[in-house]
Amino acid sequence: MTLWDKLQMDDKLIKVLKEIPPGPEATDFGPAYVTIHQLAVELDQRFPEVRKQLDVPLGGGASRHAGLVELLGKELVDKIKRYGDVYPIEAAQLSAVRFRELRLRGPGGRDLVGASKTDLPLIRLRPKD
Repeated sequence: MTLWDKLQMDDKLIKVLKEIPPGPEATDFGPAYVTIHQLAVELDQRFPEVRKQLDVPLGGGASRHAGLVELLGKELVDKIKRYGDVYPIEAAQLSAVRFRELRLRGPGGRDLVGASKTDLPLIRLRPKD
């Protein structure tokens, strides 16, 4: 059993994603997409024991060690590729074309992502047909 399974990460992520409401003008579009950074912050707010047990910072960034953001991104991409439509979480890419700046506010008001020249993965619960 992997640490991901021991921590029941799939269940925790599904719970977090269910609690993120769609925008008031977007209820017909299904569950809201969030960036992996937003998901990491929301997970950390609801389940702080996860990051403690993984012994990682919220974001790795310039450090040589991966943070929660990077670990979530890698694991979710692997699971989505492996299980496809069966996995309850899906991903999409937000293109960086003509993006000048994107800022996500983390705990304590600190920026997690500034200007980005790369596409940004978006995550959401897979809509039910």
